[in-house]
Amino acid sequence: MNKAIIFIAFIVSFSKANAQSPALALEDMKHYRIQLDNRSNRHLMGVPKQLLDGYCKGIYKAYYPKAVFNEVNFGDFLSHFRWGEPVLNETVLCGDDYCSNIAYNELFSRFNMYLDYYEHNFYNNQTARMERKVEFVQLVYSIDVAGKLYIFKGPLFRLDEIEKTILVKNDSNNAEPQSIKYTFELARFYSVEITDKDLKTKEKRTNQEDNFQEH
Repeated sequence: MNKAIIFIAFIVSFSKANAQSPALALEDMKHYRIQLDNRSNRHLMGVPKQLLDGYCKGIYKAYYPKAVFNEVNFGDFLSHFRWGEPVLNETVLCGDDYCSNIAYNELFSRFNMYLDYYEHNFYNNQTARMERKVEFVQLVYSIDVAGKLYIFKGPLFRLDEIEKTILVKNDSNNAEPQSIKYTFELARFYSVEITDKDLKTKEKRTNQEDNFQEH
């Protein structure tokens, strides 16, 4: 328990000390949170693991929420969440073996509770209608300490960079999973909008929700 408390204090103080002005503010977009164990969202439960596996292998790029054009390399991601890289022996090569190392199981599992996304509305001249577009998907780290849940924001992923390769379970046909882009276009899930007021209330209640920032 002491290690968990130290970890939380480290994350909060680290982000405070390294806050920067965002290259592109997310405040202009609507911020939503999907609770993955909700009955309506279980088809999305595999998304965080797919993102983390692809991120580790270098397939997907991740970005800082406070500087969305700046990439977060996987080593810095591990360092932020105070997770060491596994020790490799001469028989283990890079690639699949490295990223499927059991040393990552516990860390990756802590991103299984929530998935955030950011969208904005725009006027489509071709259709003469207001439309919505999801720009980013965000990992969310959660940890339970003595019955109290702490939540920390992780890095962002651009939907247009993962839209065809992150697949979501299709309840009507298991043999044909759907792309994450198609799932977001149909809004096949239940989500809750997160506002500035919600975040401030949570900060007061949980001694601050961490914001994964560039350092």
